[in-house]
Amino acid sequence: MKDLKISKIMKKLVNLNNALLTKSVLKNLAQNNVTTILNFLQHDIEKLSMLTKLNLSEILEIRNDIYKKFAAPVIDGPSLIERYLNKKRYLNTGIDSLNAVLDGGLPIGYITEICGLAGSGKTQLCYQLAINCSKITGQNILYIDTKGDFSSIRLQKILENIGYSHQEMARNLIRIKVVHIWTMEEIINFLKKLKDRTLVIEKLALIIIDSLPCLMLQHFGDENQIGLTYLNIFVNYCRFICKHYELGIVCVNIQTRWVEQDTLHVLEEEDETKQISYVEKHNRGLGKYWQQIPAVVLLMKQIDLEQNISNDNSSFFVKLSMIRCNKIKLGQQCTLKIDSSGVN
Repeated sequence: MKDLKISKIMKKLVNLNNALLTKSVLKNLAQNNVTTILNFLQHDIEKLSMLTKLNLSEILEIRNDIYKKFAAPVIDGPSLIERYLNKKRYLNTGIDSLNAVLDGGLPIGYITEICGLAGSGKTQLCYQLAINCSKITGQNILYIDTKGDFSSIRLQKILENIGYSHQEMARNLIRIKVVHIWTMEEIINFLKKLKDRTLVIEKLALIIIDSLPCLMLQHFGDENQIGLTYLNIFVNYCRFICKHYELGIVCVNIQTRWVEQDTLHVLEEEDETKQISYVEKHNRGLGKYWQQIPAVVLLMKQIDLEQNISNDNSSFFVKLSMIRCNKIKLGQQCTLKIDSSGVN
């Protein structure tokens, strides 16, 4: 947005279409290297009056015309406070325990990351969020599938579990807009269209990207760092979209498992022996640049609660923990039950 404003004020004065900027006035200004709108604003008004033979009120009139066309709209203090107080800050997830961890819901205007090992229930949680947010807000949800495994049947099972009629299910499914994207170039072009409003999705409340590492996989380890460039552009577009259109963005990230060898030296009398142990470490994907990007990071970890689980092998429990947040105290966590009928 800042670049756009700079490009506008760098335009030639002749393009301003102001009646006071006659050909002779523009000629006099050009002879003194005042050719752009920015040059005009940076010059002293008395000097401009001498150069153009215009009086001070006319110079001020031209400046006011520039401010009117290119400056941000003026808003008074009381209106700004009222806008802040009435602004919606959270998107209800429809899962009470998750709302408690998030202190209200998914933050609007920010990026939220859902992270975990493979099979921890990330996609099922995304399905549940899409359905719940669509149901609660009555607005559209954009689901960006990068893995090619989006399943409307799984959505239907969740809706059936809620107890929806066929008509209610159809209305809810229509509000969930699914887009399949396979490369970083594609998602950047898609987000650019949303940013520039060449592609408009009315009443959009939430964007879910499942998952981002699938798009970045081909760029891992590239020497020219084009993947990092793409990721930076992606982040800038996401931040603009979620703040400008007041919606939430959820990005699914993968957690990787690494086993490192750790050697301990133990002294026994005069002999030195070695004990080798193996330490398992879990890391969030997408590299160091991404680590500080999301405002909220939710980590999902499957846990063993055999004593509380029935014979239904399709059900399992996960511990969802808040491991990063700009505002909420870290360490908040809850337990979610995940099965084919949804998340609760």
